[in-house]
Amino acid sequence: MAIMNKFFNGRSLELLAPAGTFDIYKTIIDSKCDAVYCGGEVLNMRLIRKGYNLSNEELKEAVYLANERDKKVYITVNSLLDPSELSQAEEYLSFLEEIQPHGLIIQDAAVLDLVKRKKLNLTLHGSVMMNIHNLDMIRFFEKQGVSRVVLSREMSLKDIRELSARTDMELEYFTHGDMCVAHGAQCLYSSWLFGMSGSRGRCLKPCRWPYSRLGTDEDKPFPLAVKDLSMYSYLSDMILAGVSSFKIEGRMREKEFIASLVNTYGEALERFLDDPYGASHGDPEDMEPFKKRDYSTGYAFGTPGIKNINTRGEGSGKFYSTGKMFSTPTREREINGEESLPAGSPSDSVPLEMAVKVNSPDQGRLALEYGARRIYLSAEPFAPDLPVSRKDLAELADQCGQAGADLYFSLPRMMSAQQSDLFRAYFSRPLPVKGVLAGQAGVLEFLKSSEYSLVCDTPMNLYNARAIRFYADQGFQGWTPSLELPFDSLLSLPEDLKALGCEARGEVVLHGLPTVMYMDHDVSRRQEDRVELDTPESRLTIRRDWWNRYHLLPHKELSLLPRLPELVSAGYSRFRLELQGYGPAESREVLRACGESLADPASGGGILKNLKPIGGGFTYGAHHF
Repeated sequence: MAIMNKFFNGRSLELLAPAGTFDIYKTIIDSKCDAVYCGGEVLNMRLIRKGYNLSNEELKEAVYLANERDKKVYITVNSLLDPSELSQAEEYLSFLEEIQPHGLIIQDAAVLDLVKRKKLNLTLHGSVMMNIHNLDMIRFFEKQGVSRVVLSREMSLKDIRELSARTDMELEYFTHGDMCVAHGAQCLYSSWLFGMSGSRGRCLKPCRWPYSRLGTDEDKPFPLAVKDLSMYSYLSDMILAGVSSFKIEGRMREKEFIASLVNTYGEALERFLDDPYGASHGDPEDMEPFKKRDYSTGYAFGTPGIKNINTRGEGSGKFYSTGKMFSTPTREREINGEESLPAGSPSDSVPLEMAVKVNSPDQGRLALEYGARRIYLSAEPFAPDLPVSRKDLAELADQCGQAGADLYFSLPRMMSAQQSDLFRAYFSRPLPVKGVLAGQAGVLEFLKSSEYSLVCDTPMNLYNARAIRFYADQGFQGWTPSLELPFDSLLSLPEDLKALGCEARGEVVLHGLPTVMYMDHDVSRRQEDRVELDTPESRLTIRRDWWNRYHLLPHKELSLLPRLPELVSAGYSRFRLELQGYGPAESREVLRACGESLADPASGGGILKNLKPIGGGFTYGAHHF
C-alpha cells in the first residue's frame, strides 16, 4: 500500500522529514515522507555541526528532486539574525526566491521585513521558535504573509482542535524527536553561560545537567531533562485535532536512522488513512529501535509533569546513545565593577530615565520613591503576590501621575486561548495605564497603538534593527533588545535603527534577575512558589507565577552598570530594572544604586562594586560575548 497524496476529510496531510546533508536528503526524499526540511550553509539553527547543511547548488538540486517526485522541500532560515548578518540575509533570500523552495521556515521578524520591502515571492512558515500558541498570534502573522505555523510544543491536542476550528492556517506540530523543557525561544541560559544561543542553533543544553533540589533528599538528579517525543501511537489523535503537517525532528541524525524512522511513521499514516476506523494505531514497540532517551507524549494530552522528564539523564535509550551531556555544569561569568572602560563620558545633556518592572503595586510605589519614570506592573506576578484589582491599578496610576511617571501594564509573555479571551475582555474597558509591555505580537489583535503606547519586551527576541522596524511598522512605539545580544551588537542597534529611518525608542535591561528559562514544567510537582536547584557551580531559583508557569532565574544578577557610559554614548537613554525576583529591602538597595548611577553614568562601576549581591554576584550574562 502506498498513498502518495494524503487527505483526511478533504484536508491535505503531510509527513515532514529532516535532512542534515545532501546525501541524507537524496535518501529521505525517496522515503515515505511528503516533504523534507533542510538548511543552507548560513542563517539556520543547525550550524553547530561542521559538514552539515546544504550548499546553494545542493539546495537548488533539492528543489528539483522534490518537484520531480511531486513532493516539497522547506528551507530553514530560522536563526535570529545578528546585525552583521543582515546584508547576507538579503542576498540569500534573493537566491532562495530564484530556486523557489516550497516554503521557508523562519524565526526572525527581520525576514518578514526583508521579504515585504523587497517584494520577494516566497512562501513563509512560522518556526516553533516564534512560539505561536494562540489565535491572536496566528491572525497577526497571517496578515504578514505567513501561510503555516509550527505550533508551540506546549499546546495540547485539545487546544489545537479548538484552534483549528477557528482558522484556515496550516498547522504543523512536532511528532517525534528531541524536545526542550522551555517554551520556544524562551531559554537564554546557554547563551548566558557560553554565548551559545539556543535561538541561533547553538544550545549546549544546561537543562540536561544533574541538579540537586535544596532541602530534599530526592534521588532524581535531572529535573529539567525532557524525554524525547514520540506520537507514533497517537497519529489519529493528531489528525482529528486538525494537525496537517507531522514534523519529525532530527537534522543532525544519521541517514539510516532517519530513513528507517520516517518510513515507520509513513507506514503508520498510510494504515490509518486506508482504514481510519479499524487500523492499528501503531505499536509502541515499533519505536524501540529508534530510542535515544525515554519517550513521552509531551504536552499533547495536557501538562505532563514528571512524566515528561528523563530523570535517569542522557543515554537511557537503547539506540544511538552515548550517555554524555552536551556540556558540564559551568559557573556564570562574574564582574566586579572594576572593568576598564573606554575613554570619554556621555554628554550631560542626555536625560536618562529609569524604568522598573515590578511584581506588585507596593514594589511599584517603592520604585517611585527612587525616581522611576516608568513602572511596568507585571500581569504574571510571582507567587505569593496576586493579580492587581482595577481599584488598586487606578490608585497606582494616580500615584504615578503625581510622581511624574507613567504606568504600563506588562502582559504575560505567553497567553493561552483562555488568557487571551480574559485580557481581551479586560481591555474592553479603558485601563488607567499609559501603555502595555508585550511579550508577543498577538496583542495587536485587541490593542491599538492609538489607545496605548506599545512596547516590545525581551521575549520578542529583537536581535537586529530590521526586526525592530518591522514591529514599529505594526504599531509598537518602543522596544527592548534581546538579552542574548553580544555587547557590540547591542551598542550598534540605535545607530542601525536611525539609518533605517525608524524613530521607535529603545530601552536596555540594566540590572536585575530576568527570567532565563520560561516553562510550564513544575519541578517541585506540588506547585511550590519557589524551588532552588544546586549544581557544584551555582544555585538557581525557580519562581512560580500566578498562571502556574515557572521562571528560572540566574545565579548572578545581570548588571550593565559598569558599561553605562558606553550604552548612553550609543544612544540609549531609558534603562530598565527587572525586580520581580527581589524582596523589599533588596529592591530598595538596587533602586538606590541604579538611581545614583543614572545620575552619574561614569560612577556605575564603582557603585556596583559596593552593592551587595542577593545571589552569587554580578554578571553581564550573554552580553559578555
